[in-house]
Formats: sequence, structure tokens, C-alpha cells
Amino acid sequence: METIQNCYCCGKSDFSLYAEAKDNYADEKFSIVKCNACGFVFTNPRPTIEEIGKYYTAPDYMSHTSHTKGLVQSVYRYARNYMKGKKLELIQNLVGKKQDFSLLDFGCGTGDFLGFVKQNNIFAEGVEPDEQARAVAKSVNNVDTYSIDASKNIENEKFDVITLWHVLEHIHDLHNQIDFFNKWLKSNGKLIIAVPNIESYDAKKYGKFWDALDVPRHIYHYSPKNIKQIVEQHQFQFQSQHPLFLDAYYVSMRSEWHKGTSKLVAYFKAIFSGFKSNQSAKKTGNYSSLIYVFQKKLN
Repeated sequence: METIQNCYCCGKSDFSLYAEAKDNYADEKFSIVKCNACGFVFTNPRPTIEEIGKYYTAPDYMSHTSHTKGLVQSVYRYARNYMKGKKLELIQNLVGKKQDFSLLDFGCGTGDFLGFVKQNNIFAEGVEPDEQARAVAKSVNNVDTYSIDASKNIENEKFDVITLWHVLEHIHDLHNQIDFFNKWLKSNGKLIIAVPNIESYDAKKYGKFWDALDVPRHIYHYSPKNIKQIVEQHQFQFQSQHPLFLDAYYVSMRSEWHKGTSKLVAYFKAIFSGFKSNQSAKKTGNYSSLIYVFQKKLN
């Protein structure tokens, strides 16, 4: 375990306890702190980069994105497939054309999204730390991927767009990695980041049981203000943010499970909580998860 001494957002070292949260897939508890200077929330202490791998191997965690059967997994896969098209549509609108541009998906997993992107005459590659996932990306989705180490050799200004779909909350070497994103992007390139929102209605409703805390895999818990402050330290300019409406329902359902609510009752409560979260966000902008769009600044 390692203890963070200085806030990744503002550099200050005055923290207070935000919550004590349990690993969603084990009995281990972790402290989450809040920077008293800027409000940034993060897991502290946290597993080191060498230790974190074991927390991704729990069978229940792996089934979260697997092909297991059941109502929840079926709905999840349907929603995920639906969102592939919505994500691509957003990217195409931001780039200003339907095809003939280049995209890097950082934390691409088995490359399902990239495989879909490639079908639209878009040059698409990925970065993925897991060797097995990279093998599946190549064999099943015909996607070329880099390991984290190999990605450091990606040529400068190769991509028009870099995407991170619920990945930035996992990255240990946060500031150095964002510097790499800047190097890999062409002039005026787009950096698109989707993360959970610690300021959302469902985050506040469920507190330490909020599924998107997901300690210790999630080591940062971003608010809209803090993620903008962090990314803009690296020659990026914030452009826009966009809601992920479906996340409120899924996260609310799993949060109810963590509270001990029976699965059937949790389904109904999640519909109510998810709807209320999205309705609240219409006024505040604080949806359960948000997509942030940044543009690389011209030198």
C-alpha cells in the first residue's frame, strides 16, 4: 500500500476523511479522503501499481463485463451495444466527419468498441494493460493494441481522438499519462473522458455504498470541477460535457445490492433512484457519469 502525500489536483497536503468504503467484491475496507483545499476526492492509502492487479481477479468483478447469462447481464450487454453507436455518433460529431480519422481507445479491454469503430472506415488502435484482453482484441475484433510499456513509444501526433471510457479513475501515474495523451494527439485533437461523478444525486444518496466508488480499483473520484482542473494542467482546454443517462440506473441497482437490498426489490428501487438522479441532473448537470471533451491546445 502507498499513501498519497500531495493532492493530484492542487498539490496541497491537507486531507479529511470522506468515507470508509468496502471493496464491492471482498471484505477489505479502504479510506477515501477529500482535499480540504480543492475538494478532490481519492482513495488513500491505495494499493501500489504492483499490488493492484489482484483486485481485478475476483470472479464477481470479472462477470461484470463477461458473457454470463441472466437478466442483469443481458440488459447490461444490450445497453453496452446500444452505447457503442451513441459513443461513435458523439465522436463523429465532435470531429466533424463520419470516417477517415484516427482513434486510440485507452483501456480498451477486448476491443469491442474499437472493432465497432473500425467497421466505419476509421483507423482504430487501443492500449490495454491485460495481455489476455489484448489477445482477444486481436483474434476476435481484429484490433491492434499496445501494452502500457509499448504505448510509450507511440509516435507523436498520431491520433485525432483519444477516448477513455471509465478508465481515468484507475490510472496510478495520472499526470504523466495525461502528458502522453497530449503528445499522441494531433493539433486540435480531442481527448474524450467518461468517469463517474462524485457530485451526482446517486453518489450522495448511497454514500459509502455507491457502486462507482469501487475501491480500491477506482483510486480517484472525480467531480466536474476537479477533472477539468487536472486535465487542463496538461495543455488541454475543456470544451463540453455530456451525460451518460443509463449509468444512474445500473449504478443505483448495484448500490442497492451493496446495501443488502434483495435483487428483485433493488431492480424497482434502481428505476426510481436512477430516474430521480437524472431528473436532478437536469438542473445541476451532475449526472451519475459524465463524458468530458477536451481539445489539445495549439503550441
